[in-house]
Amino acid sequence: TTGSSGRYSAVKLELLVQKHNRNKKFVLFTPNMDLYTLIPRTLVGVAYPAFASLKAVLSDSPEKSVAWLRYWVVLGVFSVVELLLDPLVNPLVYSFPTYLVLKCLFLVWCMAPVEWNGSDIIFNQVLFPIFKEHHEQIEEQAEKAKLSITDKLEIFFKKNKTDKIEKVEKVVKKAEKAAKDVKEELKKE
Repeated sequence: TTGSSGRYSAVKLELLVQKHNRNKKFVLFTPNMDLYTLIPRTLVGVAYPAFASLKAVLSDSPEKSVAWLRYWVVLGVFSVVELLLDPLVNPLVYSFPTYLVLKCLFLVWCMAPVEWNGSDIIFNQVLFPIFKEHHEQIEEQAEKAKLSITDKLEIFFKKNKTDKIEKVEKVVKKAEKAAKDVKEELKKE
């Protein structure tokens, strides 16, 4: 009896695992994951650099200010690339702590006060040469994107305005009908 009971439990466990795996969905973000990644990344990648940038501006040191400007450019590009690649690089909810540590280490490297600083290397060796070579095309595409976004926002807000006007008109018509019905009821009495 113990052997068949053990086999039964193993089969039951396997069925439960299969059922669980069928119900599993690909998760891009969970509230806890967002909170746990947002706080350290914001402190490391934004709060401290913002403070250091302001100190650099107040110190009247052009070298320090330019170094932090390079950091912000690299952070901006990194954020866009991360937005696009994050679901591919970090698709599993349970893998995010390692991923977060790597992101934070990357950001620390980008702001490290050393000669092999990540922002200097990435900006000087990658981003600036690409920008210098393609800045006209980049500016054209940015202008097209700006116009496209502006058009879409105008359409969206006009549609919302139209929808709201239609809703108000429906409410007014219902109120007028209700008032008319009340008047007729009063006349009957």
